[in-house]
Amino acid sequence: MTMSNKATGVHNSHPSLRRTILGASVGNFVEWYEFAVYGVLAAYISLAMFPTDDPATAMLNTWAAFGIAFLVRPIGGVILARLGDRVGRRQILFVTISMMSIATFAMSLIPSYSVIGIAAPVLLICVRIAQGIAAGGEFSGAAAYLYEHAPAGRRARTISWLGVSSFCATVSGSAIATLLTFVLAEDDMQSWGWRLVFATALPLGFIGIYIRRHLMETPEFQKMLDKPTTREPAPQKESLWQVIRENLRSILIYLGFGGFYSIAVYVSFSSYFAYLLANGMSTGSALAINTIAGLVIIVGITVSGGLADRYGRRPILIICTVVLAAVVIPAFLLGAAGSFGQGLLGALIFVIPLSVFITPAIINVAELFPTKVRVTAGAAAYNLTVIVGGFTPYLATWLTQTTGSLLAFPVFVAMVAVIALAVVVFWYRDPDTTEESMPGPDVSD
Repeated sequence: MTMSNKATGVHNSHPSLRRTILGASVGNFVEWYEFAVYGVLAAYISLAMFPTDDPATAMLNTWAAFGIAFLVRPIGGVILARLGDRVGRRQILFVTISMMSIATFAMSLIPSYSVIGIAAPVLLICVRIAQGIAAGGEFSGAAAYLYEHAPAGRRARTISWLGVSSFCATVSGSAIATLLTFVLAEDDMQSWGWRLVFATALPLGFIGIYIRRHLMETPEFQKMLDKPTTREPAPQKESLWQVIRENLRSILIYLGFGGFYSIAVYVSFSSYFAYLLANGMSTGSALAINTIAGLVIIVGITVSGGLADRYGRRPILIICTVVLAAVVIPAFLLGAAGSFGQGLLGALIFVIPLSVFITPAIINVAELFPTKVRVTAGAAAYNLTVIVGGFTPYLATWLTQTTGSLLAFPVFVAMVAVIALAVVVFWYRDPDTTEESMPGPDVSD
């Protein structure tokens, strides 16, 4: 190994594909774990961090704080994603998981409003900002890392594990919260139980940091550094404005269907959960439905991840968008019935097509953009979509309160699906994935 290879973490032999997938996915797990537990524990957070004399306003404030993290994600994209294009994909993965783990753990330490007053929501917002900055560079960095290590013809299957890790995190968060609601008394859950779920992010982060310290740089990025072209400026010399301007069309196309993907994901775990509670379902039953739905999504992604390699990204995006637009209102109508069986059925008819939609949606975070600016441009596109999705719970609450109709939000989701369908049909085309790249890593350990 040369001195430069030691410095960048590049090795002459390809690392195990399984180890590569684990290293890229572990930080994504921590990010989505935080999202899941915040959504599930929002009722407890609202009572702890805001005045309790107006519960509806406290809940709106809680979801507003949730959304703030998504507003600042572009800042993380500017700072951290640029790091991924300039010094390497490996470096950004190490930085983002460290920041996210510490910030999520800090959620468990914030004193309640009854103890420190207005300082409680201020500290909550500060922590959410730190989480947002860390997350701003995480997903696009992990997507680029996996995409550039994946063998040609198996890129969608490989990158689908990012989706699996996301929903493993949401299921874990939901399952832990479900267990605590059954084990702890309501007063204990409100007092300190909800904090335990956030505290677990710290040991998870230590594990992730250890794994990511041993990752190798991607072959594509190292090749770009070793053989710079004379026709194009190096990523170190390109301004952020140049990156956005040169990739604006692809960014807008991804926003067109990625925004719907982001909303659909938040529907599956936050908005539908809140909807079940609003229609009289017990917290334990609603959490159980959340957990089952998450397990179904994990299985669905695992089974369908290779379809985008076989049939292309575009046909699957079109079919799944049509199905999701058609089933979202019936899903919520079933959830309104108040019974466990109908609520579960409503969740399943939505999350099954969503699970197939996920892989072709997330692979485009990397695939739509050239190697030299893949992390930065991918972060710009992805973070715009999560801003949309991050305010989905707030929008759902606001639409329901403003219109007085529990179906106002699912109608909105169906309308967004129609917009996404139009973007995919008229503007999106499958990127050329037939070009052979460097051989992928071995699948053995």
